[in-house]
Amino acid sequence: MIRVAAFGDIHAGTDSVGSVAPALESVPANADVLLVAGDLTRRGIPDEAWVLAKEMKELPITKIAVLGNHDYHDDRRDDVVAALHDGGIDVLEGSSTVVEVNGTTLGVAGVKGFGGGFAGACGSDFGEPEMKAFFGHSKQVAAAPSRPYCKRDEPPPNIWAAFFTNSGWK
Repeated sequence: MIRVAAFGDIHAGTDSVGSVAPALESVPANADVLLVAGDLTRRGIPDEAWVLAKEMKELPITKIAVLGNHDYHDDRRDDVVAALHDGGIDVLEGSSTVVEVNGTTLGVAGVKGFGGGFAGACGSDFGEPEMKAFFGHSKQVAAAPSRPYCKRDEPPPNIWAAFFTNSGWK
C-alpha cells in the first residue's frame, strides 16, 4: 500500500516563514508521498519558493510538485524550480519520476495546468486564431502525462499516477 497526500494553491510568500511546516507536521505519519499541485508561490518570485522549500525540506517523505500559473508570473521559472529542488522537491513539467515505496514502485507524471478554466467557466478553441492557439496549447499540455515516460532499461512502475494544476479564471 502506498499512501499519498496532496495539497495545492499554497501561495507561499516571503511572509509565510513558520506557517507551512506546522501545517505539514503530521503528513509523514500518514503518507509516503506528498504531491504538491501548483500555485506554490504568490507571484513566482524565487524568494517565495525558497520559503516554501525551507519549510518543506525536513519532511522525510518524497515530495513531488507541478507549477501553477502564479509560479510563472515573474518569468523566473528556472529560479523557482532551483529553489524547490533545494528543498528536496522534485518538480515535474511534462515529465515523470518513479519512486520506490515499501517495495512497490510508483510512477508519477505531472504537468502544469494551462488556462483551461473550470467546468462552466472556461473558453474554447473556437473562433479567433488566438483562442485556437491558446486552447490548443492547453490541450497539448493536459495530454502530456498520458504518454508513458518509462526508461527502456527499467521495468515499468507497479502503479502510475498523473497530476496537474488547472489554471482557471474566476
